[in-house]
Amino acid sequence: MQGIRWHTALEPGATGSPASRRSGVGAGPSASLIPMDSRGAPGGMGRRTFLAASLSSVAALALASCSWPEPSPTPPPTTAPPTTAPPAPTNGVPVPTAMRRSRWGADPFSRGAFSFDSVGSTPELRRALAEPVESRLVIAGEATDPDHPGTLEGARVSGIRAAADIARLGTAGERVAVVGAGLAGLTAARALVDAGFEVVVLEARDRLGGRIHSTDATGFDTPVELGGVFTGDDEDLIDALHEASVDTVPFAPDVSATTTAGLRLPIPTTGPDAIATAQEWAAVQPNDVSLATALTGSGATPLSAVPDDAGVSPADWLAHSINSGVAPTTGAITSVISAGQYDADRVGQLGELVTGRFSDLVDALAEPLEIAVSSVVTKISYTDRRVSLRLDSGESLTADRAVVTIPIGVLKTDTVRFSPALPLMHQRAISVLGMGLLDTVWLRFDEAFWRTDVAGAPDAPGSPDLATPNVLTVVGETSPVATWIDVGLATGEPVLMGLIAAVQATRLEELDDPAFQAEVLGALAPFATASG
Repeated sequence: MQGIRWHTALEPGATGSPASRRSGVGAGPSASLIPMDSRGAPGGMGRRTFLAASLSSVAALALASCSWPEPSPTPPPTTAPPTTAPPAPTNGVPVPTAMRRSRWGADPFSRGAFSFDSVGSTPELRRALAEPVESRLVIAGEATDPDHPGTLEGARVSGIRAAADIARLGTAGERVAVVGAGLAGLTAARALVDAGFEVVVLEARDRLGGRIHSTDATGFDTPVELGGVFTGDDEDLIDALHEASVDTVPFAPDVSATTTAGLRLPIPTTGPDAIATAQEWAAVQPNDVSLATALTGSGATPLSAVPDDAGVSPADWLAHSINSGVAPTTGAITSVISAGQYDADRVGQLGELVTGRFSDLVDALAEPLEIAVSSVVTKISYTDRRVSLRLDSGESLTADRAVVTIPIGVLKTDTVRFSPALPLMHQRAISVLGMGLLDTVWLRFDEAFWRTDVAGAPDAPGSPDLATPNVLTVVGETSPVATWIDVGLATGEPVLMGLIAAVQATRLEELDDPAFQAEVLGALAPFATASG
């Protein structure tokens, strides 16, 4: 780490709106442990020299040097290189012309994709995590929102809430450090600047956006989003996207289930009914229990493993509900998910699909802000008078107050130390709340072989004429890809986005691109069979 770099839109090859400028004395500091999509430009010596001088003159707090090693950079998403003579299809699945993948679990600045309610979690814990500390420090991010945790809406709303807390506790003109240039941090920073505060944002990465990561991937005609792609029911977020010229389309999940033999089946209520029974039982227990415990304790399981004429048993349908519904909405396995807090309706509340470049909204939020990129915060010290931040470069920054948007997955590690330690309820919230893992893989093909209405795939005998689904799942076996979303269906483009969750995501992140591609193409075999 060579020190602080100031984010600017003047970097050669950068696109999007101007994002950050450094104009003179006054901007305070702040750093982030989150990712998004804008580009950091090389920091000029004049800017860096000024920052170091301003910090040395306000060394009111002595911070011990940190010895924790600099995080290794996140393995970049990868694109499958085109070949002049592609290998023969496997199990009827053609080789994609392009591939792009994420690795959020291996990312040192997120340590996962989003928070989930593990056993013992409550909305009160999330509220406690959001409570100001010594009137100087406010934690924000989707994990602090009790109503929409784990969502873009939760991140945005938490940023608004954190800015309101700072405005209530402080006075316009004070210096505020915002740690993190994700959606929560940038939302808070913009609100504080508008309220007359002097704000600086510190971002650990060389880009903005946190767990929003838009890329212009080779082989794709439209932007590839490796983070969140659904807006939820947040109309304000949708309006903000449209104001930033980011296109969205309504998305109503039409989920299909296909057997390994390529037979498309109507999905019964077997799985959802078992989960509902488990949650009803869990609600009257003296203590919170896991969803796995509730399934067995309630008598909802075991279900019959005897297959019907289509080769699928009741137990298979419950596994289908868990693999394609529970896992991708929590990023976790049933043995750690709170039965009481799990929201079974979340899978149907996706809102709109972002089809434009999500990071254009990021750039629009960042445009008037002072943002230092490639600046990793390793220690946050606070008193009832000020906040001081130590960076891994050895530099120290001071501010009157701070907003910290570090993801819960990173807060669980010793990556960032607080001095003094956070209050006990904050520590408990960090300890109890879970961090789920959900990765995405984007594949582009020459043809959309999975669109069964075109290919004339067989449906179960006697089943109704099923419309072309936009969400593809497999029943009867455990697939490494929880669900496939046909993101190109509206435009006719042959593009699929796969969601890889929990233990499957952990396993696949360790594979190199050829092995990874073989796994995900194998997961598409039932749909190739269906179209054959």
